[in-house]
Amino acid sequence: MYSTIKLLLHIFFLFVVCVHARADVDGNRIFRSITAADGIADNSAQTIKCTKAGRMTITTLGNINFYDGSRFSSVNTAGEVVYPLADYHGHYHLYYDSCYHIWLKSSRGVSCVDLTVERYVSNVDSLFSLFGAKGRVDDVFIDSDGDVWLCQAGYVFCAKHRWKRRLQKGLNLQDLEVTEDRQLLLFYDNGLLECCDVVSGRLLYKNYAYGAEDAKKFYRSGVQTIYNGRLYMIRNGETEAILMSYDLQNRQWQVLMRSEYHLNNLVVHDDRLYIASEWGYFTFNILTGEINHYKALMQRNGYKLETDINAIEFDKQGGMWLGTEQRGLLYSPPVNAPFQLLTWDNPQALEYWDKMKDLSGISDFKGKKANVMLIDSRQWTWVGTPNGLCLYTSLQKEPVVYSKKNGLLNSVIHSLVEDDMHNIWASTSYGISCIRIIDDKVKQVFCFSNYDNLPPETFINAKALKMPDGRIVMQGIDHVVTFQPRDFISLLDQQPYEMHPKLTKLLVNGIDVAVGDKVNGSVVLDQAIALTKEINLNYDQNSISMTFSALNFARPLQTYYRVRIKEISDKWITYSFFSGNGLVDQRGMLHLPLSALEPGTYHIEIMASVVPDQYVGEPSEWVVNVNQPWWRTTAILTLLGLVVLVMALLNFYVYNRNTRLRVRRNNEEGDVVRRIRAFVDRFDSYGTELMSPTQEEFFGTERDFQSQMDQRFVDAMQQIIPYVHELKGKPFSMHMLSKASGLEVFDLYDMVSQNIHKSPRALICSQRLQKVAEMLRDTDKSVETISQECGFVSPNYMISKFFHKYRVLPVDYRAAR
Repeated sequence: MYSTIKLLLHIFFLFVVCVHARADVDGNRIFRSITAADGIADNSAQTIKCTKAGRMTITTLGNINFYDGSRFSSVNTAGEVVYPLADYHGHYHLYYDSCYHIWLKSSRGVSCVDLTVERYVSNVDSLFSLFGAKGRVDDVFIDSDGDVWLCQAGYVFCAKHRWKRRLQKGLNLQDLEVTEDRQLLLFYDNGLLECCDVVSGRLLYKNYAYGAEDAKKFYRSGVQTIYNGRLYMIRNGETEAILMSYDLQNRQWQVLMRSEYHLNNLVVHDDRLYIASEWGYFTFNILTGEINHYKALMQRNGYKLETDINAIEFDKQGGMWLGTEQRGLLYSPPVNAPFQLLTWDNPQALEYWDKMKDLSGISDFKGKKANVMLIDSRQWTWVGTPNGLCLYTSLQKEPVVYSKKNGLLNSVIHSLVEDDMHNIWASTSYGISCIRIIDDKVKQVFCFSNYDNLPPETFINAKALKMPDGRIVMQGIDHVVTFQPRDFISLLDQQPYEMHPKLTKLLVNGIDVAVGDKVNGSVVLDQAIALTKEINLNYDQNSISMTFSALNFARPLQTYYRVRIKEISDKWITYSFFSGNGLVDQRGMLHLPLSALEPGTYHIEIMASVVPDQYVGEPSEWVVNVNQPWWRTTAILTLLGLVVLVMALLNFYVYNRNTRLRVRRNNEEGDVVRRIRAFVDRFDSYGTELMSPTQEEFFGTERDFQSQMDQRFVDAMQQIIPYVHELKGKPFSMHMLSKASGLEVFDLYDMVSQNIHKSPRALICSQRLQKVAEMLRDTDKSVETISQECGFVSPNYMISKFFHKYRVLPVDYRAAR
């Protein structure tokens, strides 16, 4: 009966706390300032985006910054090329497309970053041509699907769709979006909304957001987002702004609010619109219609800040990020630790001091120095010492000791108190810890520090008290800290969720490696560290250190990792700040050293969680290849073997010339057969990947297939590869391959020798294009579907390669069938 009542009370308190916290979450937010002193390039934050993986992208004046929870990195501006846009008159606007590009629009024009190397694209014209442009581009947009739309010569179009839409003459297209039901929305500067069918380009209807008077006011810029079948849009004028909603089904506009100053950005989170403005931010409750304005923001130092806000974004954890014009970033965690600080000039602090003045600690326990002792409701004895917290479930047993090694942020314990839920709270020389106990077992230790609005000061021995209403009071040097443990339920009961660790830093032989950097004469990374999943090293680059981030911005101390390297052990090893031998730092970053790796391949699997021993999803994997030294490579060993063999054959030559020739021919044939088998393995490996443009294709420097690989060899291998698959690993000879390919043995030898070392990409592409041609002839599937089924990264790329081979567009090829 008691346990049932206890459970019901717990659920009731949880409900009350959650409802109350949700109702007041914005009014109670406490913000931490992140400025250039923390590594961001500039204190003027213009836009903020959270990527699908959880990494934050922040644009400042002239820079694109990435934040992984520990440090900022930025794209080198030395290679920036700004492409002027005649029709764009707005401020900063950041887009991600589906081809690993970032597009940054500003009043100067547009620049593009290739995310595979995190460098600016030097030839934006060339990139536009891949998206179907011929000549100057006047404006560029990217929809929520990542598709690129271009404005050119009075038309708007997307290479994914085979139509162009004429723009309204005399009006400026300010934005566009594609809805879930495949409708293209075009937003003009006078409030006109055009809705078109994405597939055909056919105009469905026109609609005006407001009348002529408002059209004259709100022409400067617009920002929009779609949520649950409604469009929410900000329109700005010279000084004023308006927030509107549009029912996409009923085609009805509604004015939500007007402002005497600019509204800069909007985002939806938890059924609320968050609107950045020149003076704080607004919230609009989508369910109730309630509007709140937060002009002054509470900072961790207790002071309120009034500032303009350029951008608002929420991270994967629900943390709130604000970008300001001069004060950098402001960050508020999804749930603030509900501590209240009282300074000694507060009468309430003096009242609490008076209640605790007679409390005293201890000097020793069982002959060892101690500061405080508590016997809890379970009759367990807790002893706080300068070296940790000792738990005696029975005085006859050895204690369980909690310290920095297994859960505490600081090992010097000053005071102890039990709350109404029978958890133990301990004050230390740095922060407060909660020992969470469920079913008479310690479930987890939670630590709270200055990141949780606690003062970075020492607490006083034995000065902790539980008040009649359950509130706990603890005395520090300069403050009295008070809190209601029930308010911590949402923090203590947090559930694990799927986290995606990111590789953020790589040290090779102690050198911090970036894209293109050489170590001992060879390049280690050929793409950005954030996208790297495979690392190839030489034998003399075999001491590395990999740094990973779980992107736990809210509570980095509560980050837990488990790691497994299959080639070393099948067992998972758990690391955290409290039990990781120093491999996890206070920012929640995992530093994984791998020293003196033997040549071979290593598969590194990593999972992360905010709850120990509870991990969600599949592990992230990185592959590290350490190559053999040149004198131990297969080629050299084969060469040495051939030298020995040739010497033996020469020695044997005087006895039997014919036998020597036969042995030599057999060895040569075996080498060619091995190379063919290796080529087939490479073909199989590459054949499962999406066919995407190479760097050479982007810049128009790739040679055609004929110059890369002999067409007769391509045709022969199309016969040989299925034959090798059919053998299922059984040995074969050149004579057998000759029959399968329909070529003479000597012709096949020559052809293989000249082409076998080349990449199978041309062969793979040729086969896929043949399949495209067959599907165009034999099916009525769309070009987009055929592109996806045939393994091309985009329809536009497939069309380009198809035309390159057959000298005809797919649609014309189909029409001629």
